[in-house]
Amino acid sequence: MGDGYDSFDLVWCERDIEVRYQANWLNTDHCHIELHCAERLPVTETGYRSHFVPGDAVTDEDDVRRYILAWLDEVARDPSWARHLEDSKQLNLF
Repeated sequence: MGDGYDSFDLVWCERDIEVRYQANWLNTDHCHIELHCAERLPVTETGYRSHFVPGDAVTDEDDVRRYILAWLDEVARDPSWARHLEDSKQLNLF
């Protein structure tokens, strides 16, 4: 893209996610991560999330991938995510 971001695709719980990230974002020693998904994720109702991580927590694509998967898995333990999944299986008339 020429904007300093790297990207890769990730699949989590049958959801396709485009991940963009930039290490050392604006020379702040933080990694900027963007998630783009056509469906809701446990970390965003809209499918888009911008997130900053200390640079020493993620140093390459494999670290970013592991970080995102662990983050999604952790937040998905919240009962509200289970309710969302159950509600999305049913027709909502209201």
